[in-house]
Amino acid sequence: MRFAKVLLLILLLFVVLQKSHSQTPEIDSLINTLYSNIDDTTFVQNAIKLSWSLMYVDTDTAIYYGNLAVEKSLTGKHLLNIVNAYNVRGVCSIVKSEYNEALSYLKKGEETGFLLLKEQPNKKINIHRMGAIYSNMGNVYSYKGNYDIAIKNYMHALNMFKEINLENVIGICSSNIAICFGDLQKFDKALEYNFIALEIAERTEDIFSLTQSLNNIGSIYFNIEQYDSAYKYVSKSAKLSENNVSENDLIDINANLGSILHKLHQYDSALVYFSKAREYSVTNDSRDGLVNIHYMIAQMYNDMMLYDSAIFHYEKSKILAEQTGTGKFIMFTNERLADIYYKEGKYKLAYEDLLSGSNMRDSIFSEESDVRIANMEVKYQSEIKEEEIKLLQETAKLNQATAKTNKIVFSAIIIILILIIVMVILAYRSYKHKQLAERRKIQQNAERKILDAVIETEYKERKRFAEDLHDGLGVLLSTTRLYINEIEDSNIEDRKSLIKQSNSMLDDAIANARNISNNIMPAALKNNGLEIAIRSFSDKINSSGNLKIDVQSVNFKKHYKSTIEITIYRILTEMINNTIKHAEATLVNISLIEKNKTLLVTYYDNGKGFDYDAMIKSSEKGMGLDNTISRINSISGTCSINSKVGEGFFAKIEVSTNNI
Repeated sequence: MRFAKVLLLILLLFVVLQKSHSQTPEIDSLINTLYSNIDDTTFVQNAIKLSWSLMYVDTDTAIYYGNLAVEKSLTGKHLLNIVNAYNVRGVCSIVKSEYNEALSYLKKGEETGFLLLKEQPNKKINIHRMGAIYSNMGNVYSYKGNYDIAIKNYMHALNMFKEINLENVIGICSSNIAICFGDLQKFDKALEYNFIALEIAERTEDIFSLTQSLNNIGSIYFNIEQYDSAYKYVSKSAKLSENNVSENDLIDINANLGSILHKLHQYDSALVYFSKAREYSVTNDSRDGLVNIHYMIAQMYNDMMLYDSAIFHYEKSKILAEQTGTGKFIMFTNERLADIYYKEGKYKLAYEDLLSGSNMRDSIFSEESDVRIANMEVKYQSEIKEEEIKLLQETAKLNQATAKTNKIVFSAIIIILILIIVMVILAYRSYKHKQLAERRKIQQNAERKILDAVIETEYKERKRFAEDLHDGLGVLLSTTRLYINEIEDSNIEDRKSLIKQSNSMLDDAIANARNISNNIMPAALKNNGLEIAIRSFSDKINSSGNLKIDVQSVNFKKHYKSTIEITIYRILTEMINNTIKHAEATLVNISLIEKNKTLLVTYYDNGKGFDYDAMIKSSEKGMGLDNTISRINSISGTCSINSKVGEGFFAKIEVSTNNI
């Protein structure tokens, strides 16, 4: 089942910034001004404003004014006007779902933008407009299913918006990047960028972006089958959106709630939300929304084994997808129809749909490769032509030279080539020796750090164990021995009292011994595995009411190798203790996931954080984080840590199950 996600178009930012353009009096005023005696620059700017204002009201008229803006801007030399005209015209095509046409205009805007930045590289408005171009190109590639290219364009936009510190738009780009990672099933990256967008939306009190971020986070939890978490975030989004978003956004939110209820087998309630989403899509003439909704309804009927209804909605979705050029839904619907026809024994129809779906899948995932091959071929042909020209020039010079000059030149070339070859060989050998020495040094340092971490950990454990034995168990046993020695010389009443006290002391000693044993190897870890042990430890912390620890797991087995379990358990409990002591946090999120033969453990707290990059460079840094990384290295794993002041603490641990 496909889950509806919201691509936050940069064009929406312009609509928000120019709310008044949607008002009929101002539109009439702009039209009157447009046909009065005004200069070309003002004409282009007014045509662009009209196009933005009419984009969702009357898209065809918006395209008309967009074309006027492009034509008029090209007659002048105002590069910023040309970029803005190409951008608004490209966005009009996105709204019409004419994606190839949109790319054509946006790429022309990009080419003009390069010239603009070359002339005025530090002007904020120029950087802002180029960022909008890249972001809208990312939207087009995302709609077409070319997610790698989409992410590349979004990253370009993100860097530009960061350069001029446009925080709201940084959040929008982060959200769009998260959506692409989600479609690529890289859910940890999708959550990372979604939470960045959510944090920015909360800080800026941007209700629109906050609604979309909550909705998109819900979609990720939906995809990893954590439906309760998905419902939690999408419900928050729905509550915020009641009076704060457009009907376009209500399409996605209702569709998402329908998808969650479908997965929870609440089919009647799911159909209610799907029907609302379809009504909003029809009202707003959203063909993309109808493609998605019909596909979702078909998926639900398919799960309910109501195949006739499923086929009807799959066909609806496919027809609309073909009209809009949405390749990924053409692929999905053909593949699902093939499955149903196969179950019904209609093998010819199953084969035809499966073949169509396979061809579309090959088209989607090979397009980026085709573009790269074409670029390489162009470069190769250019190099061949350059070599041919160079060869002709050299031949002409040689024909004009005398025999004596040719001999000198030839001898000089031979000598130079020999010297170059000798120098290259010597340089290469020197480089290889230096590289080998550096690798040995790095390996030795890594081994030494691991050994130091192991020795330090063992020393601390032994010291703590000795202190527990000496200060706890030793004292109890010594006292018990004194009581026992007194029994022989005591009367009957005193003996009873001494025996009772001795038994009490022995009970305390036994309990103390159990506590020491549990500290060395926690019983919950030994008996129930890593997940239960962490949950048990977290429940004890949660009962205090000062810190909330949320533990999530996906495909996590009960037991792994004991060295892996105890290492990860000690590291997580140490991180929790550090959070309690230093972070001033109220929430900790821990995830335990096994995917593709890899254990993925993430730890996040919303505390005050610290400058991790500065700390690891400091000569006064502590041993804690170094020990953590070294202990993970000792079990052939990797650990990455990210923290900034005011942004909490995040750590990710990965261990291959091939090493377990």
